[in-house]
Amino acid sequence: MSYANTDSVNLDLLDDLDAAFEGGGTVSAFNADTEPGTVVSGIVLSVIMRQARDFHTGDPATWPDGKPKREVVVTIETEHGERNVYIQTWGRAKQRLSAGIGAAGLTKISQGLRPGNTLSVRFNGKKEAVSKRGDTYSYRDYEYGFVPATPAPSVDPAFAPPH
Repeated sequence: MSYANTDSVNLDLLDDLDAAFEGGGTVSAFNADTEPGTVVSGIVLSVIMRQARDFHTGDPATWPDGKPKREVVVTIETEHGERNVYIQTWGRAKQRLSAGIGAAGLTKISQGLRPGNTLSVRFNGKKEAVSKRGDTYSYRDYEYGFVPATPAPSVDPAFAPPH
């Protein structure tokens, strides 16, 4: 294929290729030095689902049965530039995300993580817990808040469905 004529070239794809091979990428919104109480807010730019990585080894994370652990990566535009927020799809992270969705008056995760909405994440600190097997472990505790880009349409009571 010749690129002499760019009419048939997907220029967005070429931009994506350049971005994928540039160094660094988007910075995480939180790191090991983040102080408890820190809040990061921004407009949702993009959302992807991917296999989580083991924090200690960097290897792809799996459940004991070998199935991949999944996480959501939300890129937000903050006052300090683009930042990634990583949200596990299980356990406390899933519960906290669902609570934030409900508090915003939404019913689905996809409604809250829609590009254009505002996502606020509060890091509450590192906590200790005990697993069902009695193992002690630590986890990072977060809270999530959402502000939809466009408010839910109001329904004229005359046209509301019956209860």
